[in-house]
Amino acid sequence: MSTVAQTSLFSDRILSKLRAPGASETASLVQEGDQFRCTETGETFPIINGIPSLFAPSPGEGKDVTEKVRSFYEENPFPSYEGLEEFGELVTKGHANSFSKNLLDAIGYNKTVLECGCGTGQLSHYLQLNNNHVLGIDMSLASLGLAVEHKQRNALTRASFAQMNIFNLAIKDNSFDIVISHGVLHHTFDARRAFGQIVKKLKPGGIIMVGLYNRPARLPTLIRSKLIGLLGPNIDFVVRSRIRDKRKAAIWIADQYYNPHETWHSLDEVLGWFGENNVEYLNASPAILGTDGEDAENLFQQTSPGTRYQRAVTQLAWLGTIAREGALFDVIGKKA
Repeated sequence: MSTVAQTSLFSDRILSKLRAPGASETASLVQEGDQFRCTETGETFPIINGIPSLFAPSPGEGKDVTEKVRSFYEENPFPSYEGLEEFGELVTKGHANSFSKNLLDAIGYNKTVLECGCGTGQLSHYLQLNNNHVLGIDMSLASLGLAVEHKQRNALTRASFAQMNIFNLAIKDNSFDIVISHGVLHHTFDARRAFGQIVKKLKPGGIIMVGLYNRPARLPTLIRSKLIGLLGPNIDFVVRSRIRDKRKAAIWIADQYYNPHETWHSLDEVLGWFGENNVEYLNASPAILGTDGEDAENLFQQTSPGTRYQRAVTQLAWLGTIAREGALFDVIGKKA
């Protein structure tokens, strides 16, 4: 039997947390040939090129935005790989990156992790270390195709992938230890509403991390977007200094400067979302000035959110730091 055939679509720990979109919490999904069937309704969902397609529309969803963004990522699967990247190379890069290494250390061992908007799956693959089981969901089949190809080629078993709608997730409530959405919600029609949806999938006491474009610090990207056609892609710091593969560089440029929809957000706005969804603030990355932040022993350790003034000064300071890399900031919380 081939390696591809031996690699299951979902680990048992992940499959037990799935249900058909709109089905009850007691429903489950079973695989029958090239499709999944809901045990409650009998509705079936196809497996497309090795990807379970559990995507379903949501009432009141901004369909125009969803379709524009989905079409964009079908053409530009993000973040893409550096050529034919093996799992060992991916792990080495992950360990060398302070953000991903600190995240893995904070998650620890034997956890279940949901990554909402996993793209081509690099973070989901990396976080399956330490015997963690990870579900990466995205609406782009092109992006998921690269994630599944990497999984199959490297015979990985603890990372699973599926096509889903973030506003109508095929996942049972209160089921994951960790929920991550790193740089995704700002491409939905309503980031606040999307956050409310993904929090539902987190166990009480579980950890959520949400990464968004920062409102003040995103301004330099807007300015560069007006100049990049004239000055070329090397105007971008990440392309100049970090990306070797031409295809990956082209996709980064498209995502940063030509995305059909994005919104910008502030620290105080996210803290408001936390309050609305009974999530307690733990930490931020980069750190809020004057707080322990990333200097804490653990990324998930409880730190101070600072004062409104400290948060305002922090975001202005980000104009000289994360602004050159796209101005993505993460806020971490614990569900009550």
